[in-house]
Amino acid sequence: MSSAPISEQSVVQFLHHFEALAGHKDFSRIEALVHERAFFRFNDGDFVGRPAVKLAFEKTWQSGYKVENERYYLSDVVVLSVDQASASVTYSYNWEGLHEGRQFRIQGRGSRVLVRGPEGGLQIIHEHLSRLPKVVEPGRP
Repeated sequence: MSSAPISEQSVVQFLHHFEALAGHKDFSRIEALVHERAFFRFNDGDFVGRPAVKLAFEKTWQSGYKVENERYYLSDVVVLSVDQASASVTYSYNWEGLHEGRQFRIQGRGSRVLVRGPEGGLQIIHEHLSRLPKVVEPGRP
């Protein structure tokens, strides 16, 4: 197991690597990057442990939405902390494509806590995704 500190660069590389692998919609490609005791919190519930996280991903991927030119990516990545064993990061997520001939873009925000796994590589132990808050203008409901 590596004892070198985790760098901001390695955190960003991990995030983009995970996002690229997840784009294949095959959990076996990302399974080793999700900690066995992971806790993922999404709008539709909490998913605790790798098997529950797998089910959440597969449910999303099999949701039946026919999306063309689909693209999911992270932006506004901010690495909050890094040390020898863990890192925390916030970001915006973006999902866009064509659905029934109409262009769409969904944005939200997320945070992740990464830890060193048993083999020394990074794994996600916690993720929290949420939609962007509704912007309320003064004097308007």
